Amino acid sequence: MKTLKFGLLTLLAVLVLSCNKDKKEDKDLAMNNEMEVVGEIAPEVSHYFNKAQFQSAFDEEIQRNIRLSSDELMQDALDVVNATKQAITFIADSSYAKAKSSIELGIGKAEALTALNPELSLAPVDFKIGTNDLVADISSIKKIKALAKRSLEEGKIQETIELLDGLKSEIEIDTYSLPIATYPVALKKALVLAKDGDYEAASTLLNATLNTIVVEQKRIPLPLIRTEFILQKLDEMIQEEDFDMELANQLLDNATYELTFAETLGYGKKDKEFKELHDAIKQIGKVIVDTSNTDEKGLLKNLRAKLDKFKERIS
Repeated sequence: MKTLKFGLLTLLAVLVLSCNKDKKEDKDLAMNNEMEVVGEIAPEVSHYFNKAQFQSAFDEEIQRNIRLSSDELMQDALDVVNATKQAITFIADSSYAKAKSSIELGIGKAEALTALNPELSLAPVDFKIGTNDLVADISSIKKIKALAKRSLEEGKIQETIELLDGLKSEIEIDTYSLPIATYPVALKKALVLAKDGDYEAASTLLNATLNTIVVEQKRIPLPLIRTEFILQKLDEMIQEEDFDMELANQLLDNATYELTFAETLGYGKKDKEFKELHDAIKQIGKVIVDTSNTDEKGLLKNLRAKLDKFKERIS
């Protein structure tokens, strides 16, 4: 699934239409103030990598997150769910013998999952994956935030929601999982009801059991993935004895920009670790200009490890 991407022009058009004429001057003043702050915090930079080059990092991140379960495990869990659905259908068709067989099949599969994976409480049965890639710069994001703040102060809740709705740049992964510890118990109760001839109650219980499917949501900020990609390429480059120092500094600037982009969008909720990451990048920049010092390799390795943990923690 791909979510519609927000172009900068489209966003700004929406903003203009949403403004009241009598408040335009005040809002323009707020936006100008925000622009001054943006210039101090994160000036626009020349980006070395393009969108297509970052795509491989996005794809790898998705694969890494859905690789947590084997195909066989997912298929077994899905078989349990399908057996439950078939039982409900058979009951609706008055095919009671087939319904009981389907429930028994589901119980067998569920118990096998439990026995083979005693430490696993949730067995994934499906994934829903989407990408929201915000096409904007930090200055524009600051403008939108200023307008949203003013709209909220004026009590325009729906306008505020509309303004903020597009301010996200992330991979969305929804994992649908079977609670294999409790699911077999529910199926056994449904089987007892079916054997007692109470098929309506059995069907109701089976439907309720399907509703116990757990949905886990994970939101991975694209700017942090881009930062990781940039630092990885920088790490590869500085392994060379005579690397391009000007390019190295550009990549550090790009990494700083992406971190600020993530922070501006509110990922991490102004986490203090953002400052630590920024400071680490500055330190690497200082070391790189000293040709007699090779500490940048160790510093960069530590930074990449810290960034990976940070990304996992806030996703």
